[in-house]
Amino acid sequence: MRVYRPLPADHEQAEYMLRIARECRELLKQPPPDTFLGRKTQDVPPKEEGSDVG
Repeated sequence: MRVYRPLPADHEQAEYMLRIARECRELLKQPPPDTFLGRKTQDVPPKEEGSDVG
């Protein structure tokens, strides 16, 4: 039976993947971004009465 001995590169890759997983968890903890869809940010300016476009 062969014995597998991890290489130093394997440890580096494992640490890199763990760091990415930690960063992803931190990002998922943040609230979703605000897209302004369906939210009224300001009042619509009143339409002028004498200007017919078209």
